[in-house]
Amino acid sequence: MSRNEQNEHSRVFDWLGIDKQGTPYHLHPLNLVWSAEGVDHDLNVYKAVADRLAPDPQYWASVIRDPNWRFTLVGCVCLLVTGRTEHFEDLCFRYEAGGIVVPQLAVTLGLLHAEHAVPFFKMMLSTPELRRNPSKAISADRALVKLRVRHQPEVVAEEWKGLGGDDAKAAQSLFEQHWKFWSERRQQ
Repeated sequence: MSRNEQNEHSRVFDWLGIDKQGTPYHLHPLNLVWSAEGVDHDLNVYKAVADRLAPDPQYWASVIRDPNWRFTLVGCVCLLVTGRTEHFEDLCFRYEAGGIVVPQLAVTLGLLHAEHAVPFFKMMLSTPELRRNPSKAISADRALVKLRVRHQPEVVAEEWKGLGGDDAKAAQSLFEQHWKFWSERRQQ
């Protein structure tokens, strides 16, 4: 990708900008830590970006599919703040490819595409290669619990040792925090 193409591709970050403290808005939803202006203000920033993305679904798809987690997270948040249900295949693609925002992808899939996400998550858990990834396995399993397909988790963090166990615990915590936050926002 040429420098002009990279700049053009990253225009979503220009649209988001930075808050009054100098923190880029794309960082706030990662751990649900909002600017001094507050969560509603920050989510309105994302709604404005979603309005800019809407006329260009190919660009929105490329944002979600980008291997850089920052792009993917922006694409997910823009979907969640608007409730738009396009981009199921793009979300699945990025989930399968992996990355640090897999828990946030699972939340986005589960909340916006519950009916189609259930077979997708079941398939993820039945695929040995993907099942071995702590973040993917924990996130898919927890989504199935939240979607009431399972009564309790079947995948536990203790399945992995060392860094894998740490990844599983982090994924579980992030998934739970994001599910709670976004599901409550959708009820408002």
